Amino acid sequence: MVTDSIQHVVPVEDGIPPLDIQSETEVFREQGGAGFTVTKNIAIVRSTGEHLQIHVASVRDGKTGAVCVAEQILPDGTSAFLLARHWRVSTSQWAWEFPRGMGADDEDSRDTAVRELSEETGITVSRDQVKILQHIHADTGVLRDDIAVARVLLSEEDSQSCNPTDWELSNSLYIPASTVCQMIAGGEITDGITLAAWSVYCAHFLFGTNA
Repeated sequence: MVTDSIQHVVPVEDGIPPLDIQSETEVFREQGGAGFTVTKNIAIVRSTGEHLQIHVASVRDGKTGAVCVAEQILPDGTSAFLLARHWRVSTSQWAWEFPRGMGADDEDSRDTAVRELSEETGITVSRDQVKILQHIHADTGVLRDDIAVARVLLSEEDSQSCNPTDWELSNSLYIPASTVCQMIAGGEITDGITLAAWSVYCAHFLFGTNA
Protein backbone atom coordinates (compact mmCIF):
# COMPACT_ATOMS: atom_id res chain seq x y z
CA MET A 1 0.00 0.00 0.00
CA VAL A 2 1.34 3.47 -0.93
CA THR A 3 0.94 5.92 1.93
CA ASP A 4 3.24 8.83 1.04
CA SER A 5 0.60 10.41 -1.21
CA ILE A 6 -2.00 10.67 1.55
CA GLN A 7 -3.10 14.24 2.27
CA HIS A 8 -3.42 14.63 6.04
CA VAL A 9 -6.68 16.29 7.10
CA VAL A 10 -5.26 16.90 10.57
CA PRO A 11 -1.70 18.31 10.38
CA VAL A 12 0.79 15.94 11.96
CA GLU A 13 4.56 15.89 12.26
CA ASP A 14 5.87 12.49 13.32
CA GLY A 15 9.20 12.28 15.04
CA ILE A 16 11.74 9.47 15.10
CA PRO A 17 10.11 6.09 15.92
CA PRO A 18 10.37 5.39 19.65
CA LEU A 19 11.71 1.88 19.04
CA ASP A 20 14.90 0.86 17.30
CA ILE A 21 14.31 -2.64 15.87
CA GLN A 22 17.47 -4.70 16.28
CA SER A 23 16.39 -8.02 14.79
CA GLU A 24 13.42 -10.03 13.57
CA THR A 25 13.26 -13.82 13.74
CA GLU A 26 10.54 -16.20 12.56
CA VAL A 27 9.62 -18.44 15.50
CA PHE A 28 6.59 -20.28 14.07
CA ARG A 29 5.14 -21.01 10.64
CA GLU A 30 2.03 -23.06 9.95
CA GLN A 31 2.49 -25.67 7.26
CA GLY A 32 -0.38 -25.26 4.82
CA GLY A 33 -3.65 -23.60 5.75
CA ALA A 34 -3.43 -19.84 6.03
CA GLY A 35 0.33 -19.84 6.47
CA PHE A 36 0.00 -18.38 9.96
CA THR A 37 3.37 -16.98 11.03
CA VAL A 38 4.78 -15.49 14.24
CA THR A 39 7.93 -13.40 14.25
CA LYS A 40 9.93 -12.20 17.25
CA ASN A 41 11.25 -8.65 17.18
CA ILE A 42 14.01 -7.44 19.48
CA ALA A 43 13.84 -3.68 19.97
CA ILE A 44 15.44 -0.96 22.07
CA VAL A 45 13.44 1.93 23.53
CA ARG A 46 15.34 4.96 22.27
CA SER A 47 14.53 7.14 25.29
CA THR A 48 15.55 4.62 27.98
CA GLY A 49 17.71 1.97 26.32
CA GLU A 50 15.33 -0.76 27.57
CA HIS A 51 15.30 -3.97 25.51
CA LEU A 52 11.91 -5.32 24.46
CA GLN A 53 10.73 -8.56 22.87
CA ILE A 54 7.66 -8.09 20.67
CA HIS A 55 5.84 -10.81 18.74
CA VAL A 56 3.95 -10.07 15.53
CA ALA A 57 1.53 -12.44 13.76
CA SER A 58 0.61 -12.60 10.09
CA VAL A 59 -1.06 -14.84 7.52
CA ARG A 60 0.32 -15.49 4.04
CA ASP A 61 3.25 -13.22 4.90
CA GLY A 62 0.99 -10.20 5.20
CA LYS A 63 -0.27 -10.36 1.62
CA THR A 64 -3.13 -7.96 1.02
CA GLY A 65 -6.62 -9.40 1.54
CA ALA A 66 -10.01 -7.85 0.83
CA VAL A 67 -13.32 -7.18 2.57
CA CYS A 68 -16.34 -6.66 0.30
CA VAL A 69 -18.96 -4.02 1.02
CA ALA A 70 -21.37 -5.48 -1.54
CA GLU A 71 -24.09 -2.96 -2.34
CA GLN A 72 -27.27 -3.29 -4.36
CA ILE A 73 -28.91 0.00 -5.32
CA LEU A 74 -32.68 -0.48 -5.17
CA PRO A 75 -35.25 1.05 -7.57
CA ASP A 76 -36.14 3.75 -5.02
CA GLY A 77 -32.51 4.89 -4.90
CA THR A 78 -31.72 3.39 -1.50
CA SER A 79 -29.13 0.67 -0.99
CA ALA A 80 -29.02 -2.75 0.61
CA PHE A 81 -25.80 -4.39 1.79
CA LEU A 82 -24.88 -8.06 1.81
CA LEU A 83 -24.08 -9.46 5.25
CA ALA A 84 -23.12 -13.09 5.74
CA ARG A 85 -23.60 -15.22 8.84
CA HIS A 86 -20.32 -16.95 9.70
CA TRP A 87 -19.30 -19.50 12.32
CA ARG A 88 -15.92 -18.54 13.79
CA VAL A 89 -13.71 -20.98 15.67
CA SER A 90 -11.82 -18.17 17.45
CA THR A 91 -14.94 -17.02 19.31
CA SER A 92 -17.07 -20.18 19.03
CA GLN A 93 -19.90 -17.93 17.88
CA TRP A 94 -21.90 -16.98 14.84
CA ALA A 95 -21.20 -13.48 13.52
CA TRP A 96 -22.58 -11.13 10.88
CA GLU A 97 -19.75 -10.10 8.56
CA PHE A 98 -19.07 -8.63 5.17
CA PRO A 99 -17.62 -11.29 2.82
CA ARG A 100 -13.84 -11.23 3.05
CA GLY A 101 -10.70 -13.29 2.72
CA MET A 102 -6.95 -13.43 2.31
CA GLY A 103 -5.05 -12.59 -0.83
CA ALA A 104 -3.46 -15.18 -3.08
CA ASP A 105 -0.31 -15.10 -5.19
CA ASP A 106 -0.48 -13.06 -8.41
CA GLU A 107 -3.69 -11.27 -7.34
CA ASP A 108 -4.31 -7.59 -6.90
CA SER A 109 -6.89 -6.30 -4.41
CA ARG A 110 -9.76 -6.22 -6.88
CA ASP A 111 -9.05 -9.80 -7.99
CA THR A 112 -9.07 -10.89 -4.36
CA ALA A 113 -12.43 -9.18 -3.76
CA VAL A 114 -13.96 -10.81 -6.84
CA ARG A 115 -12.68 -14.27 -5.87
CA GLU A 116 -13.64 -14.09 -2.20
CA LEU A 117 -17.16 -12.85 -2.97
CA SER A 118 -17.62 -15.75 -5.38
CA GLU A 119 -16.17 -18.36 -3.01
CA GLU A 120 -18.30 -17.29 -0.06
CA THR A 121 -21.60 -16.36 -1.71
CA GLY A 122 -21.58 -17.79 -5.23
CA ILE A 123 -21.96 -14.27 -6.68
CA THR A 124 -19.72 -13.65 -9.68
CA VAL A 125 -18.86 -10.05 -10.52
CA SER A 126 -16.38 -8.36 -12.84
CA ARG A 127 -13.41 -6.25 -11.80
CA ASP A 128 -15.26 -3.21 -13.16
CA GLN A 129 -17.86 -3.61 -10.39
CA VAL A 130 -15.18 -3.31 -7.69
CA LYS A 131 -13.69 -0.08 -6.34
CA ILE A 132 -10.99 -0.13 -3.67
CA LEU A 133 -11.84 2.63 -1.20
CA GLN A 134 -8.73 2.37 0.99
CA HIS A 135 -6.68 -0.09 3.04
CA ILE A 136 -6.99 -0.91 6.73
CA HIS A 137 -5.07 -2.91 9.33
CA ALA A 138 -7.12 -5.15 11.62
CA ASP A 139 -4.89 -4.75 14.67
CA THR A 140 -1.75 -2.63 14.38
CA GLY A 141 -0.61 -3.83 17.79
CA VAL A 142 -0.06 -7.50 17.00
CA LEU A 143 -0.92 -8.22 13.34
CA ARG A 144 1.10 -7.54 10.21
CA ASP A 145 -1.73 -7.34 7.72
CA ASP A 146 -3.18 -5.21 4.96
CA ILE A 147 -6.87 -5.37 4.01
CA ALA A 148 -8.39 -3.61 1.02
CA VAL A 149 -11.90 -2.25 1.62
CA ALA A 150 -13.73 -2.96 -1.64
CA ARG A 151 -17.07 -1.48 -2.62
CA VAL A 152 -18.77 -3.97 -4.93
CA LEU A 153 -21.79 -2.69 -6.87
CA LEU A 154 -24.25 -5.52 -7.48
CA SER A 155 -26.90 -5.63 -10.17
CA GLU A 156 -30.33 -7.04 -9.40
CA GLU A 157 -29.30 -10.20 -11.26
CA ASP A 158 -26.14 -10.45 -9.15
CA SER A 159 -28.06 -10.15 -5.91
CA GLN A 160 -30.46 -12.91 -6.87
CA SER A 161 -27.59 -15.30 -7.56
CA CYS A 162 -26.41 -15.39 -3.96
CA ASN A 163 -25.88 -19.01 -2.98
CA PRO A 164 -23.60 -19.46 0.06
CA THR A 165 -20.94 -22.07 -0.66
CA ASP A 166 -18.45 -21.52 2.17
CA TRP A 167 -18.56 -24.16 4.93
CA GLU A 168 -18.30 -21.42 7.57
CA LEU A 169 -21.30 -19.53 6.22
CA SER A 170 -24.91 -20.44 6.97
CA ASN A 171 -26.92 -17.71 5.25
CA SER A 172 -26.82 -14.14 4.01
CA LEU A 173 -29.15 -11.16 3.89
CA TYR A 174 -29.43 -7.83 2.09
CA ILE A 175 -29.85 -5.17 4.77
CA PRO A 176 -30.53 -1.41 4.40
CA ALA A 177 -27.99 1.07 5.76
CA SER A 178 -30.26 2.15 8.63
CA THR A 179 -30.59 -1.45 9.80
CA VAL A 180 -26.84 -2.02 9.56
CA CYS A 181 -26.38 0.96 11.90
CA GLN A 182 -29.04 -0.39 14.27
CA MET A 183 -27.31 -3.79 14.33
CA ILE A 184 -24.00 -2.12 15.18
CA ALA A 185 -25.55 -0.01 17.95
CA GLY A 186 -27.32 -3.08 19.31
CA GLY A 187 -24.16 -5.20 19.43
CA GLU A 188 -25.30 -7.59 16.69
CA ILE A 189 -22.29 -6.81 14.49
CA THR A 190 -19.05 -7.25 16.42
CA ASP A 191 -16.49 -8.28 13.81
CA GLY A 192 -13.78 -5.62 13.77
CA ILE A 193 -13.03 -5.82 10.05
CA THR A 194 -16.72 -5.48 9.18
CA LEU A 195 -17.08 -2.51 11.54
CA ALA A 196 -14.00 -0.84 10.06
CA ALA A 197 -15.14 -1.45 6.48
CA TRP A 198 -18.55 0.03 7.27
CA SER A 199 -16.96 3.16 8.74
CA VAL A 200 -14.82 3.52 5.60
CA TYR A 201 -17.90 3.16 3.37
CA CYS A 202 -19.82 5.72 5.43
CA ALA A 203 -16.91 8.17 5.32
CA HIS A 204 -16.83 7.92 1.53
CA PHE A 205 -20.50 7.71 0.61
CA LEU A 206 -22.76 8.72 3.50
CA PHE A 207 -20.83 11.60 5.06
CA GLY A 208 -17.86 12.19 2.78
CA THR A 209 -17.10 13.81 -0.56
CA ASN A 210 -18.99 11.11 -2.51
CA ALA A 211 -22.18 11.52 -0.42
